[in-house]
Amino acid sequence: WYTFDKYYSMTDVTSVYAAAIILHPSRRKHYIRQNWDSIYHQSAFDAVENLWKIEYKDKATVNVSTICASNDPDVFDEFARDLDVTASTITSDEYEAFANDTSFGISTTALEWWLEERQRKLYPSLQKMAIDILSIPAMSSEPERVFSGARRTISWDRARLGAANIERTECLKSWLRSNITSGLGII
Repeated sequence: WYTFDKYYSMTDVTSVYAAAIILHPSRRKHYIRQNWDSIYHQSAFDAVENLWKIEYKDKATVNVSTICASNDPDVFDEFARDLDVTASTITSDEYEAFANDTSFGISTTALEWWLEERQRKLYPSLQKMAIDILSIPAMSSEPERVFSGARRTISWDRARLGAANIERTECLKSWLRSNITSGLGII
């Protein structure tokens, strides 16, 4: 039990574990209230809320569909947009709206659910947080494999590549290998 307790107690130190639970549409805060000891509830909620406020809440989001649109919206498009009722128009805090909403089952993984266009429209900043957190592998074996594979990418002939380009290349290779981008029209 010592080893189990050692690693289990590490979940109290980081807000990412609680954030992954809260950002799962089938779990949210309700899961923590139902399955965690009550002494841990408030600290978990506070840690995730602090992560949200410091790293994501007030960060500008880029609307890709607006940038890519070739034509100006017509009167009908503007009227339809005015009729849309989204979570961001109902409440000013995406995190609170999502975390306190009713949980529901999904037929995909939580990450795939957050990658859907609908979530980008409803929760533009929270989607970024969810993708960042839910993309973290549960075990370190995959990142270790990626790093060792990077040595094959960076031959001595390519040693002058910058860190950003190497990171991009390795991310693309990993995404292609795992089919995470299939059906999204990204690659």
